[in-house]
Amino acid sequence: MTFIKKKNLLEGEELLYVPQPHWMYTLKPIVQSLPFIIVLFILGSAANSFFISLDLPVDTDIFMGIFQYVFFFILAVVLLVLGWRILLYINTEFGVTNKRLIMKKGVFRIFVAEIPFDRIESIYCIKGILGRIFHYGTICISGVGGMMPVFYMVHRPFALRRKIVSIIEKNKLITVVKGDLPKPIIKPVVEAEEEPAYRYGTFVKMA
Repeated sequence: MTFIKKKNLLEGEELLYVPQPHWMYTLKPIVQSLPFIIVLFILGSAANSFFISLDLPVDTDIFMGIFQYVFFFILAVVLLVLGWRILLYINTEFGVTNKRLIMKKGVFRIFVAEIPFDRIESIYCIKGILGRIFHYGTICISGVGGMMPVFYMVHRPFALRRKIVSIIEKNKLITVVKGDLPKPIIKPVVEAEEEPAYRYGTFVKMA
């Protein structure tokens, strides 16, 4: 949190909550590519067995060599993506202050987003199948500029949403009054004049 604490907090601003990115952020590409790798491995083994069973004039060694090259190429790409995701995970910072939401991410090119609480209209929590299994989700904010994901793949997203809502409600209760309070206007009490009895009837003079 060196970027948010040292370079991005305003005067009088306090960091209240630090959302933590889920560890699944680094492994998600591998998990998503596992079905493809498994299917590729099964198809290669099945094709090799098929050529052997039919006794076709096909050099299975060449076929298996090509298959191994393809498999190792895909594995290298997955490892490169994993390394990049680890760097993104290390350089991603989320913060909730008493005034706004802050998001910073990026390795070579840094992206910083700041959303004041008075610009927030709605807060959404999105969880996919993997999110429901591993307990992570994405917090999206709907405001003046539309809906955008702010906290991507964070741990315990519902707790984070409740925390943001509680801070917004707390800020609504704070009222700052400058100067003296206006004095209440006191109107003078005017006594009602006694109406003569003969206005609504015949006046009879009593002896």
